Amino acid sequence: MTKPGAIAGLGPADRRAEVLSELDRIVDPCSQALGTPVGLVGMGMIERLDVTGNAVSVAVLPTFPACLFQGKFEIEIETRLRALRWCDRVTVGFVHGDVTWDESRMSAAARARLRRQRNETTEAGPARES
Repeated sequence: MTKPGAIAGLGPADRRAEVLSELDRIVDPCSQALGTPVGLVGMGMIERLDVTGNAVSVAVLPTFPACLFQGKFEIEIETRLRALRWCDRVTVGFVHGDVTWDESRMSAAARARLRRQRNETTEAGPARES
């Protein structure tokens, strides 16, 4: 998993690590559809994370600007983070504009899994009709 200091933001390292762990349990639906489920942190979709007292603010960078899952992400992030014993307020925002997502934002482990999945798919060849 990505280290707490690797993602921009402020707050106590222990709480940031706890939040990042929860965020990485939220699987990106596109990666799931490709057969390689990867969490939001592993996908490199968390742009910023701030923890101030009992409040958490998360900035998410969708894998593409017109992502249909933004509402799903927002609800799941709020639900998971509010379940943390110390968290009583969650703010979720989405980053659009100059910053764009690409595979280089993914963790090394996630990129390796994706490469393996692509290689296995390529080696298996096209599906054959019986």
